[in-house]
Amino acid sequence: MRALFALFGLCLVLAGCATPAPPKIRVGAARLERVKPLLAGKRVGLIVNQSSLVGKRHLIDVLRSEGVDVRTLFAVEHGVRGNRGAGADIQGGIDGPSGLPVVSIYGKNKAPTATDVTNLDVLVFDLQDVGVRFYTYLSSLHFILEACARNHIPLVVLDRPNPNIKYVDGPVLEPKFRSFVGMETVPLLHGMTLGELALMM
Repeated sequence: MRALFALFGLCLVLAGCATPAPPKIRVGAARLERVKPLLAGKRVGLIVNQSSLVGKRHLIDVLRSEGVDVRTLFAVEHGVRGNRGAGADIQGGIDGPSGLPVVSIYGKNKAPTATDVTNLDVLVFDLQDVGVRFYTYLSSLHFILEACARNHIPLVVLDRPNPNIKYVDGPVLEPKFRSFVGMETVPLLHGMTLGELALMM
């Protein structure tokens, strides 16, 4: 009987020590029930790269299969498919898999021009960040927000987790050192998602 109570007590202890499963993360791109109404009947431009996935499918394919009228792709550093090296020149052209036109916003132009968005009603931004100030996708987001404001076009940011969300550390950028690889006056590890940073900017 004593052994039975000991075993029962051990089971209670083990049950109490069990770590609950973390909640499943649904990235913004996976929440089609909220995304589609924002894009319905509109001509859409996408700022995407190889990280813009819904499960194993690219956001380009997912949205088009849902009847969204995707017209233009905008390429940041590393290109739409992530096949260009760091700092490599990104050219416009045609995206092979989708056949859609690609406009470079990494190089001479850091954001869509008025001409680039003439035939668009909304832009969608979906890039995975790493949580550091000097990542150029954050700088691209800054310039895209300004371009959208100038051209009166809404921007939908499909947020993704910051893998360094637990850390806020390092010096805050001094304005005199501001450049495309460090634009925002935030700590080196800022602890925010790109969606949160977009709201801040």
